[in-house]
Amino acid sequence: NCFLFYLIYKFKIFEISIKFETENMQIKFVGHMKILRSLAVYLILILMVLLSLLPLCVHHLFANILAFILHKVVKYRVKVVNLNLTKAFPDLSLEEIQHISKDYYLHIADIFCEVIWSLTRPYSYIKKKGVFTVEGDQQLAEAFEKYGNLMVMLGHSGNWELFIGFPVYCDNANFDYSQVFTAYHPMSSRFSEELFKKMRCFHQVTEENLLPSKNILRQVLSHRDEPRIYFFIADQCSGGKGQVETNFLGLQTKWLAGAEAVAGKVGMPVAYVGIDKIGRSRYVARCEMLTEGPSDCPLGDITTAFTKKLERDIKANKVNWLWSHKRWKNILNYKNINK
Repeated sequence: NCFLFYLIYKFKIFEISIKFETENMQIKFVGHMKILRSLAVYLILILMVLLSLLPLCVHHLFANILAFILHKVVKYRVKVVNLNLTKAFPDLSLEEIQHISKDYYLHIADIFCEVIWSLTRPYSYIKKKGVFTVEGDQQLAEAFEKYGNLMVMLGHSGNWELFIGFPVYCDNANFDYSQVFTAYHPMSSRFSEELFKKMRCFHQVTEENLLPSKNILRQVLSHRDEPRIYFFIADQCSGGKGQVETNFLGLQTKWLAGAEAVAGKVGMPVAYVGIDKIGRSRYVARCEMLTEGPSDCPLGDITTAFTKKLERDIKANKVNWLWSHKRWKNILNYKNINK
């Protein structure tokens, strides 16, 4: 697993551009070595599938090793994590910050290893083993039945990659995978993008269920008369261009209001799902409605309601969020911090 993580992190070799020059012409080979990249993706997938056959307890051992490497050897964004935690929780002592930081790297390593473990486990098995369960999904089912569509906002909490099995985890689901679509932000590395897309499509999910966030409005408007549920991870950094600004964890934070803007365009009810980690490889997704009438809400109200619920969940379980993300670029100086 550590070797696979290293390959994924370092595989920018496939992002180089090669230029050949001859006497009479200039041959530009600018591309991403598609054949070689695809071969590498399938090779790593084969290795991951073989690893996934091992029991979960073995993956926990792998995660322990990976967490140590990330935290103590590679020191992957350790300064970013510590800065974010220090600013978000100024009342905590240095010792408490370091303890949360250490636990955070184990949490991230768990996510990575759990995703590999899940490749050969159907979502029904993951639910049966109690790895991922859902509470309050009846509210979502009722809203979907009443309005015919639904927008679900969530953050990078818990194991958001396992969340893709949500229709199976729900006890009261009145929707299936043909009706569920997830908006996501494509990765800058085409190698990583291809690899993770194939990992997410290992079971019932298809590439048609994964929508680049920049295309989400067009997709919603094109299929507004079809019964659909859209999942939207809404806590990414806005790059200083957010339409909504809130006080989030004591910091002035800008947010992109794409989810609520899309919902308001078509009158789509909006829900919040918070994924809590209640134990090692034990997650529970708790569902709450934010509004059934987004068209009547002023811009920013829904996003603000989302951020308050996300903040509540983070404060209740401080490790359980993506602290290595440079979330506050608008107010914190990450430029002078080593990766």
